[in-house]
Amino acid sequence: MNTQRIENLIKYMLAVASQNEDWKRRELGPIHIIKYLYLADMYYAKESGGDTYTGIDWEFYHFGPWNLALYRDEIPNAVQNIGAIERTFPSQYTNDAVRWSIKDILPDEVTKELPIKIYPLLNRDIKRFSSDTYDLLHYVYVTPPMTNARPGEKLQFRSVVVPKEEKVETFENKTTTRGKKKRKERIISIREKIKQRKANKKTIIPTPPRYDEVFLNGVMEMNNDFSLEEMEDHKGILQISQSAWSKDWRKDCDLP
Repeated sequence: MNTQRIENLIKYMLAVASQNEDWKRRELGPIHIIKYLYLADMYYAKESGGDTYTGIDWEFYHFGPWNLALYRDEIPNAVQNIGAIERTFPSQYTNDAVRWSIKDILPDEVTKELPIKIYPLLNRDIKRFSSDTYDLLHYVYVTPPMTNARPGEKLQFRSVVVPKEEKVETFENKTTTRGKKKRKERIISIREKIKQRKANKKTIIPTPPRYDEVFLNGVMEMNNDFSLEEMEDHKGILQISQSAWSKDWRKDCDLP
């Protein structure tokens, strides 16, 4: 785990968040910082053969990426070292919730300390989600390192590696003048045929539906046919197989 790199990333996160027009979104909490650090590692791994930037040993914990030492030691030390402003407030989940912000530091002042493969994408994410926990978590949960792992497993970043483009041999175009002329004639002919088809195509105007008495009676009859009896309450334990974590449904980014 590279402490200096983590510190630089957190400084950049808070600097970007401080530029938000909505003052309520200029602070980040531990959960936000952890997820943005994870995203920074994922973006770096795409072009680094699966190696992460921070060296954090990420684990699938509960529903997201996690590292206990990061949460307990690295983040508190980092925000203190960069002079972040801390605000605590009561929370229903813990004794006190904490948020950090930073002043007088612009994002551009920190980018020179970060790889270019990270900060443009991280900048985009922070501006998009900021401290919006729900949307940020959903975005993180459907990333490849998460959807390719099960709870308790170490996260692997090989799944995001961008394959190197294969070299494609190019050949000089040796098309003759005569061949070019024939090709041009064919294109003109095809365009004329398409134009002619559009001109001959008849426009069909659909007949609007009639919401009369017959229609309403039919809807009522259908509703009566499909009426269901009220379901009884049942108590029990629902067990889901661990194999569900390996199914392709988890890779559907449109899931709620």
